[in-house]
Amino acid sequence: MSWPRAHCALILRRFQGDKAIAIKHFKRFQYEATKLGRTVVFQVTVFEKKERNKARLYAETQCYDPLQFLIQFVIRDAPDLDTVIERFTQQLIHRGFSPLQFRVKNDNGSWGTWSHIEAA
Repeated sequence: MSWPRAHCALILRRFQGDKAIAIKHFKRFQYEATKLGRTVVFQVTVFEKKERNKARLYAETQCYDPLQFLIQFVIRDAPDLDTVIERFTQQLIHRGFSPLQFRVKNDNGSWGTWSHIEAA
């Protein structure tokens, strides 16, 4: 093993210890919302992190806004996909977006039907 690889392996062991952490792709969904008369479709990728028989979901996406340039949305430690979507909706509303609809990518690679979101 070359020196850089061995060094990286030591660093990973130092931070992770003996814990086995696995992060993998879980789902992908599209979310449509409007702000200031402009419709934005967000592509959100959800990852699953397994640690000690416990699975938690993480998601992150971003968009560009003419007033604030870059807006990032981060969801951490969600127990299921419905919670990820609910928290994402809350973040959108907090940042001035009006949620319209979302759809989830199926296991076969096709997109599901759009589900409308009730205004809060």
